[in-house]
Amino acid sequence: MSTTPKAALLINYYFPPIHSVGVLRNFYLAQAFQKEINNIQVLTTSNRNVLPQNKLQGQDSFNIVELETKDYRTRAKKTHFQEKQKTSTLMKFGRKLIDSYPFNIWIGEGGSNYIKNGIKNGTAFLNSNPEAVIYTSFRPYADIYIGYHLKQKFAQAKWAVDFRDLHVDPMYKNVFFPAYQNRKTKKLIEYADLVTTVSDGLASKLKPLHPNVKTIYNGITPRISSVAKFEKFTISYTGSMFGDKRNPSLFFEWLSLQIKEKTIDINDLSIIYAGKDAHTFGQYIDKYNLAKSYKSLGMVSHHKAKLLQEQSHINLLLSSVTKNHTGILTGKLFEYIGSLTPTIAVITGGEDQEMENILKETGGGIVFYKNRNQGHEFLSWYRDWKKGTNKVNDPEKIEKRFSWDYAANKIITELNA
Repeated sequence: MSTTPKAALLINYYFPPIHSVGVLRNFYLAQAFQKEINNIQVLTTSNRNVLPQNKLQGQDSFNIVELETKDYRTRAKKTHFQEKQKTSTLMKFGRKLIDSYPFNIWIGEGGSNYIKNGIKNGTAFLNSNPEAVIYTSFRPYADIYIGYHLKQKFAQAKWAVDFRDLHVDPMYKNVFFPAYQNRKTKKLIEYADLVTTVSDGLASKLKPLHPNVKTIYNGITPRISSVAKFEKFTISYTGSMFGDKRNPSLFFEWLSLQIKEKTIDINDLSIIYAGKDAHTFGQYIDKYNLAKSYKSLGMVSHHKAKLLQEQSHINLLLSSVTKNHTGILTGKLFEYIGSLTPTIAVITGGEDQEMENILKETGGGIVFYKNRNQGHEFLSWYRDWKKGTNKVNDPEKIEKRFSWDYAANKIITELNA
């Protein structure tokens, strides 16, 4: 890293061992920073002791301060809610409220005690390390709020704000008074030296809020698996459905047609779902007459999900775009590519050139659109499997550009620019 800082303060509500995909970016970037920065402190939530656990190797090597937290997740003791719960009128209103300022500060993730203790502990660390890097990760909004107050006190510190997703999401319409919310976010991050996000699509939405926005892709760690592939030709989906925003219909309709035309034998197939939305996923399975091949595992650990990805022959990725909102690169995309199992990305609402380019650049997989798909590739993988050969991606091609060390180095470089 160029001009490596001597200290760093990482403000991450989501940090191991909380079981959530939001943990992974925070944790792997922290590990990459740790290779070069000797003095790192992590401020995180005390909820890490009560929420579902996901142990990651190396988490005990960090200097972690748990900030006392009493928010709605403390009471619910969960990081995820069932899809049917999210669709109730009361739940929709409540979720929209706690995503909107100032309620996201008062009753959202974190809450007043978390914020107060974050500012207190952050101040103590920065008193000894006034030129440290401050790295805050959204979600939740409370982390930005803490970073804002600390940067005001310590102007010499370099503050980077990372957005895994948007505070105001134009697709999910997740807040009240979106124009006001954007103005508030712009005000809070005006002291930031750098704003980072996971894709060019999200970066385009953040650039009106800050003059220095950079895309920092998730790193990919290729996993050379020692486990055997499943006996049947297996398609797996490990993730959430997000209402109707993630929809496998384009692919399932095509797959059902191949079975009907006897291009594919349904007895060869196994479709596995692992996640919290088995009911919703199962409805699509039934709609396209794929129940004979279907199995639901329910919620599984992150370790088991990764193992499932490696044992499968195809990993199914579901995404959606709108005319004005593309480049929605979930952490799942990079995790899938790392499994070295081919990915089929089913994208509804339009085309996502950024995701398509990453899959092409890494050799990670193919895309399915409404008016254009790469079904011939799927069929070639299936025919190869019938002959006893499994398609496995090239780890060297993946590692050329996508690594967590590269991502962390880019953040430090941009802060020094």
